[in-house]
Amino acid sequence: MCGRYILYSEKEESAIKAIVEEVNKKHHGAIKKGDIYPTDLAPVYVSGPDKQGTALRLLKWGYNRHYQKKTLLINARSETVLEKVAFRDDFIKQRCLIPAVGFYEWNEKKEQFRFTSGDELFYLGGFFHRQAEGIDEFLIMTKAPIKLVAEVHNRMPVVISVDQGREFLDSPETAMKIISENQVVLKKELIQGEKQCSFIDLLANDAPQMSDYDGQ
Repeated sequence: MCGRYILYSEKEESAIKAIVEEVNKKHHGAIKKGDIYPTDLAPVYVSGPDKQGTALRLLKWGYNRHYQKKTLLINARSETVLEKVAFRDDFIKQRCLIPAVGFYEWNEKKEQFRFTSGDELFYLGGFFHRQAEGIDEFLIMTKAPIKLVAEVHNRMPVVISVDQGREFLDSPETAMKIISENQVVLKKELIQGEKQCSFIDLLANDAPQMSDYDGQ
C-alpha cells in the first residue's frame, strides 16, 4: 500500500516548485510543503486544454463514496482495476497523474524507507472521481514491486516518467502498457530512527480506516 508520498523535497526540485506555486496561486495557498497523507489536498494532472493536453487541479486523496463511513480507500490494485465496478469507469475515463519526488514503504520491522529518483519529478499513476458536491477525490494505483522495492514491501505505487505522462492519460490501453513498464530508476534510503507512523496514528480514534479495495 502507498500511504504517504513526497511532494516537496528539501531541495525544492524546480518542476515541483512550479506546480505548487501554480496551484497555490489559484487556491490561495492550499498546498503544504513536504509529505502528502491521505485526505490531504494535492496537485493532480488530468486531461485538459493546455498545450500538453493536461490541466492541473487540486484534488483530495482518498475515496469515501462507496463504502462504510469509516473506510477511506487510498489505493487500487492495477491488476484488477478493470474488474472492480467501483473503479472501472473512473480508470477508463478519469485517469490522473500525481506529481511526486518520492514515496515511502515500510518493512515487516516497521522500518521506513524512502524511494526517490534523485529528487527528480515523476508521477504516480491514479484516477479520480467527480463529486456532486465538494472536492473531487483521487486514488493511487499499486502494482507488483520491482526488485529494489520488493526488498521492503510486496506492493509499490505505479510510477510513471514525465515523458510517459501524456500517453498515460490518452487511453486505458496505453495506460495499462505503461503500468507494466518500469522506466523510472529508483533509489532506496533507510530513514534512520523513524518507525512506521500511519495516517491513523495522527488522528483521533474515530479516524477512517485506510484500505485499498483488495485489502492489501
